[in-house]
Amino acid sequence: MPSYKYVYFNVRGRGEIPRLVLHCAGVPFEDKRIEFDAWPALKKDTPFGQLPVIEIDGKVFPESMSISRYLAAENGLAGKTPLDRLKADYISEQTRSMKEPIYKYFFNEDAEKKAELEKAFFEETAPTYFGYWDADVKGNPSGNGFLVGTEVTIADLAVMDAVDFVLQNEAFRATFASRFPNLARNYEAVKSIPGVKKYRDTRPDNKI
Repeated sequence: MPSYKYVYFNVRGRGEIPRLVLHCAGVPFEDKRIEFDAWPALKKDTPFGQLPVIEIDGKVFPESMSISRYLAAENGLAGKTPLDRLKADYISEQTRSMKEPIYKYFFNEDAEKKAELEKAFFEETAPTYFGYWDADVKGNPSGNGFLVGTEVTIADLAVMDAVDFVLQNEAFRATFASRFPNLARNYEAVKSIPGVKKYRDTRPDNKI
């Protein structure tokens, strides 16, 4: 088995999916978390001056989604068929698109603008994507509650991560199951996978 060292900030952010894939698959790895104040001194030693990176048997590779896809393929979480892999891949990319507005309002220092961005996200962006994913679960021919194919894939893990962000909003959380029943069923199933559950129960309580 390869030796993995995953390096990212001590947040979930854009780099949580590789962690979820590895924990779901039960693969041991070093989860190296960098505090923001330590980052300037380390930046020059990373590819393109960015995180996350993964070190595989001593070789370092960048880009969170590339890392995620590699780990999913190596550990049976990419989808069984080419079309399943394509769908799992694009759903995973959708989660990244959905989360971009989160960072815009979360880090905005203008209180009025921040409120506008937050309102638009929870009233427009999140419901739109949740509607897509609810339909994907409902339309899966296997009827097993997963987004793609007959078993859990990276798509389920990425969507669970996206749902985690959104459900921090109490008002949205209160109506989530009634508005998106199929997605809610998927969310509960995925977060109950033993490796995922253990990790979620013990990871740092970061808001992003």
